[in-house]
Amino acid sequence: MNEQFDLDAFVDDLRDAAKTPERTKAVRRLIEDAMSDSDLLAASIPDFGDDVVLFEDETVSIWYCHFHPGMSVPPHDHQMSAVIGVFRGQERNDFFEKDPDGSLRKSSEVVLGAGDVLSIGPSAVHSVSCISATPCNGIHVYLGELTQVERSLFDPETGQRLPFDDDNYNALMRPDP
Repeated sequence: MNEQFDLDAFVDDLRDAAKTPERTKAVRRLIEDAMSDSDLLAASIPDFGDDVVLFEDETVSIWYCHFHPGMSVPPHDHQMSAVIGVFRGQERNDFFEKDPDGSLRKSSEVVLGAGDVLSIGPSAVHSVSCISATPCNGIHVYLGELTQVERSLFDPETGQRLPFDDDNYNALMRPDP
């Protein structure tokens, strides 16, 4: 990697990779390469202080994600494959399965620190918690137009499926248990 990281060029490369036949592998490879020098990314990419859509069209959504210390994003789905790379802080991804009674059951967890990459399948349900004392930042690439897909949030207490909208999202945000 060069001494400077060019975010615009990286977004262009991810856009091109998302159009290839092996798009998930191609996107993951680019993110792994970028995350191999997470210190350079952290120094080169501004801390926007909130999530920012860097690019989106029908093939790919590229997000800068910002998670605040001690907070948990409620369980949710994406309805498409995703590749996540963390370059600052640490996050825990809890994965869930639905029990026959409709409740959610945590099935596994993956902790990502600076430099780590995770691929998530289209049917996965997960929550994200920032477990570092500082914000957690990453690049999330969704292989589709994320803002145009009907997605779901899940109440972690009841398993109730809710539409993914700002009101439900804000109502379910909470400190990490």
